[in-house]
Amino acid sequence: MGAKELKTIIVLGMGRSGTSMVAGILHILGVNMGERLLGAHWSNPLGHFEDLDFVELNEEILRAAGGSWDNPPAREAILAVAPRFYDRIRPLAEEERRRHEVWGWKDPRTSLTVELYLPHLENPYFIVCHRDWEAIARSLKRRDGMSIERGSGWPGCAMRGLRSSSGSTRASEDWTFATRTS
Repeated sequence: MGAKELKTIIVLGMGRSGTSMVAGILHILGVNMGERLLGAHWSNPLGHFEDLDFVELNEEILRAAGGSWDNPPAREAILAVAPRFYDRIRPLAEEERRRHEVWGWKDPRTSLTVELYLPHLENPYFIVCHRDWEAIARSLKRRDGMSIERGSGWPGCAMRGLRSSSGSTRASEDWTFATRTS
């Protein structure tokens, strides 16, 4: 039997775009999506399938860069704080690789912070979820009371990290897109 092939599967996309559904399917198929998962909520009754270690780290990164998920900092601000987080990202990725041949995570904030993770990932695969921006804005209004105007502007910010990292030599050429239409 040959050496095991490690795979890291990262689900990217704006919140309310189907990322939880995709991560839940991966979980059911046996991909380890984390040991401490964010649970169900009235707005997501089957669960979020978000690894709390990544959620907490992404929140810290965004806060250090002067923003949050609903007030995204500039890409340059995120990259400027990157060195402060390498010693936290590296062991987190190494531990997951050590414990699981195939593992992954989902946190919509990762769409903003993905560039910080790329140097620490081995054989990454990305599943990018896409949903009509107006549908996302309506969903954010229902869930968070966010104005349609504000909610419709966020998806472009959320995906900029993905766009800027897609040419990276560390990123897999095998991008998979999942589209949610409603």
